[in-house]
Amino acid sequence: MSKSVSLLLGAGFSAPKGYPIGNELNEMILACDGTEFTFHTSGVLVGEITQNYRNHYEITFDFLRDLIKFYSENVKYFDYEEFYDYLVEKAYSDENIKAVGKKFLREDQEIDSLLNNAPSIYAQMVGFYLKDREGKIYHDNEEHAGKFTLTGYTGILNCLEIWGQTSIVHVHTLNHDLYFERLSVSDWIQGELSDGFQEIGSNYYGKLLHDDRSYLVKLSYYSEGYNTKYRLYKLHGSRDYGIYYTEASDGVLRPEVYLKTRYGVGFGEFYKELMDENGKPLKYEKCWVNYHADFLTGTTSKIERYQEPLLYNRLFDHFRKNLEESESLVIIGYGAKDEEINRMLIEHFDYEKKPAFIVDPYAGKAVEELAVTLGAKIIKTELDSLSIEEFT
Repeated sequence: MSKSVSLLLGAGFSAPKGYPIGNELNEMILACDGTEFTFHTSGVLVGEITQNYRNHYEITFDFLRDLIKFYSENVKYFDYEEFYDYLVEKAYSDENIKAVGKKFLREDQEIDSLLNNAPSIYAQMVGFYLKDREGKIYHDNEEHAGKFTLTGYTGILNCLEIWGQTSIVHVHTLNHDLYFERLSVSDWIQGELSDGFQEIGSNYYGKLLHDDRSYLVKLSYYSEGYNTKYRLYKLHGSRDYGIYYTEASDGVLRPEVYLKTRYGVGFGEFYKELMDENGKPLKYEKCWVNYHADFLTGTTSKIERYQEPLLYNRLFDHFRKNLEESESLVIIGYGAKDEEINRMLIEHFDYEKKPAFIVDPYAGKAVEELAVTLGAKIIKTELDSLSIEEFT
């Protein structure tokens, strides 16, 4: 196929399944009281307290909740992405932070000892709430979805099937959840979905814990392979992406590759099979420093990571190239608040010659302004009821 269509998905795409949109996620984080989860001595989020004392990560979690409350009451209305920017860019120079953190510090400690771990704790907090209305994170145990309906998504799946008959469909998403992958297991897409990761040839493994047993299972690594009619690019990462760090000859741990974990495999249990010069397996090397999913949040701080070479720079190269080559652009459930994404849409999609569409039943001012810039038609139909005739 030489023709292609580009899609850009935002949080509104996952809303019919019950995943939280921005304001809902803000409320969940503000309401976090520390009773739903805590943090292990390794820094990993866990569902129950396993010791009688508060470890350093739990103390940081306590401090972070107080900091969120302070921020929402004294600095700015709480937005979970803007708060992340504050945490990594401004908190160190905010003198008021010392008062917030005082009760969590020993006399010999500085506030930096709390702030240094706060971003990774906060990212896991955000990730905890990225689940559907049934509390599900993974969907790989769901049955094949047969025609003619899939509640919430029938209309858009009909459109995807029609686009896929004549074109490559590039699906770029800003979401971290795993629901689009579930849609691949259906009569509409029929498994014809690639995301740049491959398991064949991988020498990376994860430890799977099941029924009081553990064993190693092969993990997919990002190889930049897209060879199907439907192609998925998770521009801001995913809740199942993690980084494998390897020890270089100088003893420094460096990021080597992005892996995609699986249900039951923790981010702190990545391994690499090492070979001798003849290709004979020697041993398994463990990655000791990765312990949580890697996805981007923030408004300005995440833009700096767009240039990282292992994953994000490669994804955005595809995004720009796909925009330039596609015959049409379809934006679904995106609030138009990411300035860098907006810039790429404007600079790389030829909206003066090609049609653009924005699917948003509740389009706000920012969406309407982007529509004017792109000359896009706003479609205010729910995803379940969409028809291909509306994209004309």
